Amino acid sequence: MTMNRYAPHVYVIPEDDRDRQIADGFVLHHQVKDSRIQVVPPAGGWSKVLATFVKEYVPKLRDFKDAHVVMLIDFDDQVEGRKEQFAKEIPAEFQTRVFVVGAKRNPEALKNALKIGFEEIGRSLADDCDTDSTSYWSHEELRHNDVERQRLVQAVKPFLF
Repeated sequence: MTMNRYAPHVYVIPEDDRDRQIADGFVLHHQVKDSRIQVVPPAGGWSKVLATFVKEYVPKLRDFKDAHVVMLIDFDDQVEGRKEQFAKEIPAEFQTRVFVVGAKRNPEALKNALKIGFEEIGRSLADDCDTDSTSYWSHEELRHNDVERQRLVQAVKPFLF
């Protein structure tokens, strides 16, 4: 299905293949409108996610007022430092449409803790968003995303679910 760039939509930039699988699981949730979200190929590292955002997605945000971007990264146990690095690169005019979320350590640690696969993690996170729950988002590996999660749900739930 082709995404209409003139309607509200979301681009997801995953750091690696494990993050991509989580994003794909989110998109596969039965309530998610898959015509409004596109998971792009993995960037190949958190710094490459940031570089891809600056080079490719800042121009898209300028061109399409209804575009949103989610950068799905591994925080590698450096949550505050990574948040600061990403915040410096997000232009002020796009801060309401750009989100940085991910596992506190990495997706493998999250998978081991939850004892479910990557796609199932994504579906579970989408279910939380759809039902206004935090069953999965409140897990130790994800709770640092709470402010971003709230902003993200407020921004995209009206058109994504």
